[in-house]
Amino acid sequence: MPVAIFNLKKGRTPQSKRKMADAVQAAIVANLGIPDEDRYQLFREYDSDDYIHTEGYLGLSYSSKLLILEITFIQGRPDETKKALLRDINERLVATGEISADDIFITIHEVGRANISFGRGLAQRAQ
Repeated sequence: MPVAIFNLKKGRTPQSKRKMADAVQAAIVANLGIPDEDRYQLFREYDSDDYIHTEGYLGLSYSSKLLILEITFIQGRPDETKKALLRDINERLVATGEISADDIFITIHEVGRANISFGRGLAQRAQ
């Protein structure tokens, strides 16, 4: 059920976006035990005027390729699992050659089981 939303500046090729999407999905599958076919990913691309961020924070240096990745999944996983997911996503994205380690900003959003419907208006995970 995880939903990954990739927020980035316009200009990435379809191949670049697919590499990043595949890397994130592989990390989700490996760390959260999600089946590979449970894949929901969106790319939101912004003009430079609509994508504003600091040049650096906490010792990090951000470039124009900064990715702000939002991942939503059902609550209840231990902090260690979430930290492992963050590390693995970063490592896999860097391995694609499409982005630097500093340019990967990730937020995790957890929701209750009754807050998700896969369709038909049912909260399938709350049944």
